[in-house]
Formats: sequence, structure tokens, C-alpha cells
Amino acid sequence: MTKQASKPLLTLALAFALQAGVAEEVRVFTQPPSAEEMGQLLFPDKTGPKTRSLTFSQVQDSSATKTESVAVALPIQFDYNSAKLRPEAKSYLDEVGRMLTMERFAGESLVIQGHTDAKGSDAYNLKLSQLRAQTVKQYLTSQFAIQPERLRIVGLGERKPLPNKDPYDPLNRRVELHRVQ
Repeated sequence: MTKQASKPLLTLALAFALQAGVAEEVRVFTQPPSAEEMGQLLFPDKTGPKTRSLTFSQVQDSSATKTESVAVALPIQFDYNSAKLRPEAKSYLDEVGRMLTMERFAGESLVIQGHTDAKGSDAYNLKLSQLRAQTVKQYLTSQFAIQPERLRIVGLGERKPLPNKDPYDPLNRRVELHRVQ
């Protein structure tokens, strides 16, 4: 691990390279990425050349045969056993909303994946993760007038904890955004 990667300033999981649905790389930051930064991660073809620090792979979406995506994992925190957004989550979602309302991203769509930690049953966590993804979608559609059909939700429950994290770690209660092509 590099010195930069181990700095205590790192708390936001930003870029995931996904292959067959398994996270291979996680980058962590303290502040919400700006709308511009998020746009560069999710839609690099709309913003200019790719940077060396990003890895691209494919993610499956049940409504399409194949989609390519750079995932952005945000620590959208929810109260334990709840789909209610914590106030600190709104600054992250506000940047997502700003990005989706930028002219060059106006036609783009996202898959919103909800995740939980491993506390509770698989069935309960799956339902809770779907509710959390729905809460994020609702926030973006109500606060930024994003068309609902641009946002697809998927609940994954506890199935995909963050790499190198205990499945019970609260950081696993998160939301990931994936580009839909």
C-alpha cells in the first residue's frame, strides 16, 4: 500500500473496477467528488481522455445484455436497519444530481446499487438494499428533477462487501453508481 493510499484522509470509495461483479480496486477519499469529477469517472468519453488511474471493465444489468461501467461507490450512509438517508449523505447525492443535470450528461442513465452490511438475514438485507437504492433514486428525482427512467435500482444486500472489509463493517451500507450504455 502506498503512503498516499494509507493517509487518514481516505474515506470515500470512489472507483471500483468490476469484473464479473467483483470489486477489484477501491480508491477512498474524504470529500464527495465534484459533479465534474464524477462525470469524468462515469462518462469519460463525454469529458476527454481517460486517466491512468481508472480501470474499465463490464458489469451486467438485468435489463440489458451487456453494459460497461466504471463504478462510483459512495458512502451514502443510512441509519442501522433503515432506508432513511443520514444528513451527511445529501452532500454526496447533491453532486450526483448536479452531474446528471449537466448538459453533456443529460442523456445518460445510471444503475443505483444498494448494499448492506452482513447483519440480519439475507432476505431482509436484500429488501433493505432495494429500499436504500429506491431512497437514493427518490432523492435525485425529487431534488433535481431527474427523469425516473434514467435511474435503475438494484438491491444486492450483503452479497458484495467492500474488498478487505469485514462484512459487518458499517461502510458496507453504501450505494454504488454504474454507467448504463
